[in-house]
Amino acid sequence: MKTWQRLWLYLTLTICSFFFLFPFFWVIVSSVKSRECMNMIPPAVFPAKLRTREVTLTGPTVGAAGSTWFLLTRSREVFGQQQTPGGYYLQIEHNQPTALVKWFSDSQVTRLKENVRVVFQQAAIHRLQNRQEIILLATMVRQKNGQTEETIFFSPVEEPEKVRSGYNLQHTEIRDLFLRWNNFRETLRGPEATFGEKSIGFTCYLRNSFFISFVAVIGQLLASSLVAYGFARLRFPGRDSLFVLLLASFMIPGQVTMIPLFFIYKSLGWMDSFLPLTVPHFAGSAFNIFLLRQYMLTLPLELDEAASIDGCNCLQIFRHIILPNCTPILIVIGLFTFVGTWQDVMGPLIYLDNPSHRTVTLGLEYFRSPYVDNRHLLMTGVLLSMLPVTALFLIFQRAIMSGAIRAGIKG
Repeated sequence: MKTWQRLWLYLTLTICSFFFLFPFFWVIVSSVKSRECMNMIPPAVFPAKLRTREVTLTGPTVGAAGSTWFLLTRSREVFGQQQTPGGYYLQIEHNQPTALVKWFSDSQVTRLKENVRVVFQQAAIHRLQNRQEIILLATMVRQKNGQTEETIFFSPVEEPEKVRSGYNLQHTEIRDLFLRWNNFRETLRGPEATFGEKSIGFTCYLRNSFFISFVAVIGQLLASSLVAYGFARLRFPGRDSLFVLLLASFMIPGQVTMIPLFFIYKSLGWMDSFLPLTVPHFAGSAFNIFLLRQYMLTLPLELDEAASIDGCNCLQIFRHIILPNCTPILIVIGLFTFVGTWQDVMGPLIYLDNPSHRTVTLGLEYFRSPYVDNRHLLMTGVLLSMLPVTALFLIFQRAIMSGAIRAGIKG
């Protein structure tokens, strides 16, 4: 019985892990997809490209409806059930095929020229329901009796020069695995480079984010540890009241202080610089102070008393006794601060204007454009921005669990 219970437990955990890891998997595979692959319907699970082939057809052209048309195949009109002679024609421009197909009777067209070569440069290869592979040249979709009817024009792979037609045939495109590694090179060039303009480059965004996050981590560790040490180890009048006031600051939403802080930083001349994103961290954070205080309370007071007997003052006790024993929780706070600063979008969006000052998250926003489809490059940029955070979590995961448990925040 226990074996079956354990089996069901592992199965449930595996299914839950799949749903949890699927977004991460989708980002990875999408980072090496092409623009065409991102637009495939149904969506491609793995990076792929359509299997294509160049086909050259030779045949007559006609003039009808003010355009030039190439004869695909002679056939009666299926939808109209007409018995008059005619055929299906593909509109061409400068001997290049378009996507427009129409049926014309022989009386509606005027013969223009014989033996014109029309080249289908990237004709997709499809597979019919009977597993036969065909080269799809054109499709014509129309409405009949409230339903969608499709006529396809194709050539067998073995005989590409012989065009045939099929009515409502089930066919699927054939996709081949294709990893587009150029996405990383194009992403690192920057978002403006995709429009043909000069760009600062994605590496500059990574460098800015690293600098801001590193300074923020240093500021939070210094300020929060000092304040937490005062609340946890020192006795002074009003200590508990000040700590309650500190906890009450949790209830103030960031949206409330956003506008006042903006005018303060603007009056100080800090706009379009890293100062509004780094200097506030040297004032500490209520959440980090709370975590550090809770962790310091777990350390025995005998350590402080022994250090005092040896002649250490408060700062020496803090430096030589408290900080070395708080390494796990300091790593947790450092990672929380690094991730929060690295993923911050609102702060850089408000205070930064110079393209050379953009951070990673702000730079990713510029890959989104209503004019150019850069979703594949956006996914590549997201993957590049995830790598530092993922690496830090993998390196310090044991310290994270240890610090979180001892601080009393284990979920």
